[in-house]
Amino acid sequence: MNTSTTHTVAPSPAYLAVLRSPIGLGLATSLLLGAVIVTDVLSLASGVHLYDLLRGMPDAQAALWTVPGVEERLRYYNLSGLLQRVLYLSTGIVYVCWLYRLRDNAEVFAPGTHRRGRGWTGWSWLIPVVNLWFPRRITLDIWEASRSTGPHSPDRPGRGLINLWWGFWVAQGFVALAGGAVYDMAESVGPTNAGLGLLMVADVLDIVCAVLAVRLVRTLTHMQHIKARYGSTAQEGEPGS
Repeated sequence: MNTSTTHTVAPSPAYLAVLRSPIGLGLATSLLLGAVIVTDVLSLASGVHLYDLLRGMPDAQAALWTVPGVEERLRYYNLSGLLQRVLYLSTGIVYVCWLYRLRDNAEVFAPGTHRRGRGWTGWSWLIPVVNLWFPRRITLDIWEASRSTGPHSPDRPGRGLINLWWGFWVAQGFVALAGGAVYDMAESVGPTNAGLGLLMVADVLDIVCAVLAVRLVRTLTHMQHIKARYGSTAQEGEPGS
């Protein structure tokens, strides 16, 4: 009598990971980041307009509402801030969807090599303290899994771009948090202008961060497209090549 032995095969680390094209989400993310840049420029312009008005006041302790013409400029500035928040939220949702798609693909490319589980791709942005370094770590792991290993591939590509993008992102967040707190509590000209100054610096940092993010999105999307199409030994070219 023949007996058959059933062997239990351990599940692959890539279980449920499916290789899918990131191009559509990458394009949507890049376009939304461009819209964020536009809203940052609008906020910066309206902030400068308000800042110039308040800077011309001789008494920094004067009540804000006593400044002639301040209501209209405040209305424009607050409206631009509302537009910024709407675009930030929309872009953030699409960005995380794009990043999760890349993380899924990266699990197929290099199963079991990632230091954080796929669930952290979204949650890492929302949990305080953790959000100061987990998203960067996840992005670095995705880059390593997605890059080709052709003869012209550098040993540690992308770390400079990712670090620069992340540095501007963290700096912008802290400056915006401080500026928003000062601006929201201010009732006189001097503190309002101090908060405005910080918020305008945050707008400039965010513009640079968004430009770097567009570059990062295009590059990572291109890398995964090339690797999925030609394999791990394909030579990497510039996006769009």
